[in-house]
Amino acid sequence: MLIKEAQVPFIARKIAIDLLNSGYVTFPKGIDNAIKEIEEIVLDDVLWEKEIEDKARDILARQEEENEFLFYDVDRREVFKLLKKEIAKEEGFPIKKEDRFDELAAFIVKELWDKELIDYDVRDGKIKNIIFNTLMEFLNREKEAREAVYEKIEHYKRPLIPGSDEWELVFQRLYEQELRKRGLI
Repeated sequence: MLIKEAQVPFIARKIAIDLLNSGYVTFPKGIDNAIKEIEEIVLDDVLWEKEIEDKARDILARQEEENEFLFYDVDRREVFKLLKKEIAKEEGFPIKKEDRFDELAAFIVKELWDKELIDYDVRDGKIKNIIFNTLMEFLNREKEAREAVYEKIEHYKRPLIPGSDEWELVFQRLYEQELRKRGLI
């Protein structure tokens, strides 16, 4: 998944703040209402991708049951990616990150405008580009934060077992610190 459910509130808040800081946008009904709407839109997008991935996993599992020897020398991840791509194409869901974020940004602008949650006097494209850039920047900086956390955990005083409750707690605490340090939350 490109965006995880837990990231949605952070992304929605970041989009609204970047729009406000652009100087092009006002929020007639308050920024909190806009954040809530953005969060719902992004969450719908995330859940749609999750649904597509679940369908791909189901097909893969059925195929493996029916033809266990067919998958003997096959990389399951590659087959999963191909299935996901095919299902996404059928459903009209863009897989390429740039295409997906372009469509998502345009939809956010349209919905905020239609619901009178946003006001601006510039072209729609300018506002869409702010949202697009925020999404791209968020993912890039989030990846950096995650990698920094993995590095810190790897050099932790006492070894932590990946997947354990303790590892998850430490990861979450350090992850939030890294996101804050990068201005993502």
